[in-house]
Amino acid sequence: MPQGLSLVVLAAGLSTRYGKLKQLDPLGPKGEAIMDYNVFDAVRAGFDRVVYVVREEIEEEIRSHVAAVLGNGVDTAFIRQEMADVPGGFRTPPERIKPWGTGHAVLAAATVLEGSFAVCNADDLYGPSAFRKLQAHLGQSPPPTEAALVGYTLTDTLSGSGGVSRGVCVLAREGLLERVIEVQNIREVHGFISGLEVGGDSVDLSGREIVSMNLWGFTQPVVDLLRRQFQRFLERWGADPASEFYLSTAINNQVQIGATRTAVLTAREPWFGVTHAEDHKVARETLLERIARGDYPDDLAAAFRRGV
Repeated sequence: MPQGLSLVVLAAGLSTRYGKLKQLDPLGPKGEAIMDYNVFDAVRAGFDRVVYVVREEIEEEIRSHVAAVLGNGVDTAFIRQEMADVPGGFRTPPERIKPWGTGHAVLAAATVLEGSFAVCNADDLYGPSAFRKLQAHLGQSPPPTEAALVGYTLTDTLSGSGGVSRGVCVLAREGLLERVIEVQNIREVHGFISGLEVGGDSVDLSGREIVSMNLWGFTQPVVDLLRRQFQRFLERWGADPASEFYLSTAINNQVQIGATRTAVLTAREPWFGVTHAEDHKVARETLLERIARGDYPDDLAAAFRRGV
């Protein structure tokens, strides 16, 4: 089995809508968080290192949690996503209160990465087959495309508690990504699904669209392009305290200029995650159902001590 693949867990979010750190929300029987199950799936699939992207304010809390669950069973690293971490010649607006976004988080992690790697959110559970497919794709020498994305059907990713943000994908032939559009505040009302594009335009959706839940696989050329894109982003938007360097938008731009071919993979298991506080109950019930049918052990820490 090919080795040397890392998983980057994006765990620096503010959890504004959730009301507490959803990265550490204890959904499992022993207080496990969603990100722990993603790591479990990734390690079983053949990933051998985990890099957590965190904020300084929550780093110790996340380190303590990871140590309790993973122990010494997995090689781990913790990287801070700092608002002041920008290229020379740029300054962070003093009124900015949140990190620069998911694209910037990947660049922070990339400082300790070599070769191909995967990226996932801390608060989305993707399923074992998603990581197996990413490992099979990235583990080839060389990988068949510069990037890969695991996509999910939009209707399976909506929250009954409020609007969500999704990267809506358009597919080309041979399973490649043609473009991805960041759509915010997606919600279903009276059987109709709609959202807002980043520019503010309203968009109607069928629910059958394939969307990105931020589960990606990347090779190093993608990172090189991301660095240049972030510099151009700052040149245009750096003075705006609310602007974000979205990973999906950056990859879309790479696809549009023909620099990055992105394979769109599909997972067998449905996605679930937490966005709003009201999602906690459903997410916990769903996770317990998967444990009951044998998808996951009822004690992750014990599983990691056994070597997974």
